[in-house]
Amino acid sequence: MTSTRQRPISITSSDRDVLDSYKRLYEESTGESIDWGKFLGTVALLGLAAAGVYNLVRANKRSPQTVDVECFECGSTFVMAVPTGTDRAIHTRCPECDAELVVDLGTLY
Repeated sequence: MTSTRQRPISITSSDRDVLDSYKRLYEESTGESIDWGKFLGTVALLGLAAAGVYNLVRANKRSPQTVDVECFECGSTFVMAVPTGTDRAIHTRCPECDAELVVDLGTLY
């Protein structure tokens, strides 16, 4: 099976400067240095949540590898496993009502 090649996205130099500044701010606020793919994936998920496409929920740390998540739609709480190296934001579904959620791990991991 061949892997899909990434293709560059053409952006202007001013757009690149803006994205660079946001990436620097993100890294300064979180204290981590991340690659562009991880940064854009996290920003896209959090942006979709901010736009109302998904419901944004915060996680509460339960153990080193698990968090408690409370569903925005039905209010049920469920446990979610979080493997080491997981991004800041995770797209998931509530096991009770099937609502699409973006879980913000913040600085938990």
